Amino acid sequence: MSQDPGGEDCGMDCDDAIEHLYTFLDGELTPGVRDEIQKHLAGCHGCFGHYEFERAFLRFLEARCQAQAAPAHLRRRVFERILLDESGSTS
Repeated sequence: MSQDPGGEDCGMDCDDAIEHLYTFLDGELTPGVRDEIQKHLAGCHGCFGHYEFERAFLRFLEARCQAQAAPAHLRRRVFERILLDESGSTS
């Protein structure tokens, strides 16, 4: 178990907090586990620094990986081709 700066037990050790970090960042934890991690991060400077880095890294990846829309003429040609293929034409 880890202790916050006030000496209070926060219920989770660093290994557990880091193990759940990505599911925490993705918002995929139960409320109880989420609360334990939040409490741990509030009192553990090492884990909080790791959390900050991973959060910034994920934001960077999200920004760099956003799909750009194809030009309208290309989308139209693809859609027309799909319609032709579905109707049985091959021209």
